Amino acid sequence: MAQPTVQNPDAQLLAAGYTTNKIPIDSNNIGPRLGFAWTPTASNRTVVRGGYGVFYGRVPSIMIGTAMSNNGINVQTITFTGNLIPKYPAIYSSLPTGVALPKPTIFVFDQNFQNPRVQQGNFGVEQQLGTDYSIGVNYQYVKGDNLSRSRDVNVSNPTPTTFKITGADPVTVNRYTGRPFTNFTRLIAFESSARSKYNGVTFDLQKRFSNNWQSRISWTHGMVKDNKPDATAVVPFSSGDDAKYISDPLNIDHDYTYGDNDVRDRVVLSGVWSLDSYAQGLKSSVMHALASGWTISGIVSYQTGQPFTPNVGTDLLNDGNPSNDIAPGFTRNSMRLPSQFSVDPRITRDIPIFAGARLQLIAEAFNVLNKHNVTAVNRTFYSFNSTTNTFAPLTTFGTPTATSGQRIVQLAGKVTF
Repeated sequence: MAQPTVQNPDAQLLAAGYTTNKIPIDSNNIGPRLGFAWTPTASNRTVVRGGYGVFYGRVPSIMIGTAMSNNGINVQTITFTGNLIPKYPAIYSSLPTGVALPKPTIFVFDQNFQNPRVQQGNFGVEQQLGTDYSIGVNYQYVKGDNLSRSRDVNVSNPTPTTFKITGADPVTVNRYTGRPFTNFTRLIAFESSARSKYNGVTFDLQKRFSNNWQSRISWTHGMVKDNKPDATAVVPFSSGDDAKYISDPLNIDHDYTYGDNDVRDRVVLSGVWSLDSYAQGLKSSVMHALASGWTISGIVSYQTGQPFTPNVGTDLLNDGNPSNDIAPGFTRNSMRLPSQFSVDPRITRDIPIFAGARLQLIAEAFNVLNKHNVTAVNRTFYSFNSTTNTFAPLTTFGTPTATSGQRIVQLAGKVTF
């Protein structure tokens, strides 16, 4: 891996072991994998399967590029306002009077950084029923270690501060009052300190294609927990990226709970039905031509809602980030979005054209019932009055702000030859 060439000479950085001219190289990524399939009976109608493997991820290039450029030397940002804005095409050859370089925010790699590692295991049993049916159950385990995250390490001196809450008891929060690296605003370290764990079991019943139809239904029950890993928070002071940081930069496991993608239950039913066999029984050539080539298929899916975090629209911890503070009285991902349900049908017809070429007409719909599947809500639970140091509940909390989309109907044609 190419290494940065510029070292920020700040004495506090060097004393703490943070270097801007070195990206750690993880060279011990050994990933053994094992799998098996076993038929314990002579009829071969029962199959037992299992496997385990260790997998490693790469360091995202967006992290590497950000650490190389945002080191406090290569790139510096200055904002001009009012009369200081030069008129085009004039430019400044030096800083104008009264303008000083702001304290930069820099990105560095933690010197103990490791590549993300995932351990994955599964064990399942499948049983054939009759000639066309099978039933199965499969357990899956996924454990993530050394997962990437961005963390602002330039905070210190947590000081207890009491806030009032309208209609509730006051709360005391530790607010940060210092920045140990005095020459910087934020010192964001790319770390491998995040972790995750998933346990899930899937029950599956399927009918293989015979007698012109097939179908399958599966139910997955699972749970994922993590302490908020993320490898893409590289734009400081943007609300989107700032929301990806852990709520308390000096308490990594404070946010260890159900992950953002924790869908507790998901049921999927799918099927395909060909009408050709019915057309074959029609004596009229006209009716046979009209009825042949039709296939009806579709997917019906249901899943429980994903979790979300009630937050406040102010910098509760005084760490310079107002986008990741959890509302007092709640924990990360302690509330759930509504469940989602969708029916997606599809009808096709194959029409012979000439010399083996066929025209396929397609009509399909997504969310044909036009279900209002909410994917995001207003998460701000409190408003804040800085004069009285008081939080007040908002009636707009939980109001839907986004859905997975309205009904979509699509018509298409496809020629195969």
